[in-house]
Amino acid sequence: MKASELVGKDGIFWLQPPAGRFYPVMVGLLLLSLGAVGIALWQGYPQMGLLPWVGVIFGGIVLLMMLVPRHWQAWRMAELAWDAEHLYLINGSQDRAKAVSRAALIEVDRERRVGHNGEWLAFSLDLAMAQDDIDEATEVLGLGGEPAHEISPGIYRFGFKRAWHSRSALGRILAKLVSNQAD
Repeated sequence: MKASELVGKDGIFWLQPPAGRFYPVMVGLLLLSLGAVGIALWQGYPQMGLLPWVGVIFGGIVLLMMLVPRHWQAWRMAELAWDAEHLYLINGSQDRAKAVSRAALIEVDRERRVGHNGEWLAFSLDLAMAQDDIDEATEVLGLGGEPAHEISPGIYRFGFKRAWHSRSALGRILAKLVSNQAD
């Protein structure tokens, strides 16, 4: 399934960067890259040495990346979305999603942990899934050859590192996920 198909649907909550932080950072990067190019050209004119060219090239690369509309879509940075019936494991950079039934959610672990690659995980979900679903989920999430973390027979733990919110805000958001599951 494509993640972009979920964007227009009503009732889906995305765990994505808050707009109040995301868009000011994006605007700041756009202005900084534009400023870097302008200052490099101004400092280098009329004899462009090596240093101004470095500023023009690297500032220009960042500027071009910031002008691509896809980079302004906050949902592309989400790893998880949900509605009343499904959890969606999201890989926004590849525009892929894996729908998992809400009944598969066993537990939400809000404790910060260190993942197997050494990165901090903001929270994790314990999901009851068949081996075929695990294989598809690891493929969608881009985990490649990494084995899924099986905590008991048929129950797998998925860690999420990009929570984008403070611990208290993340706790309130995940409480909605758990309360929706109980309904």
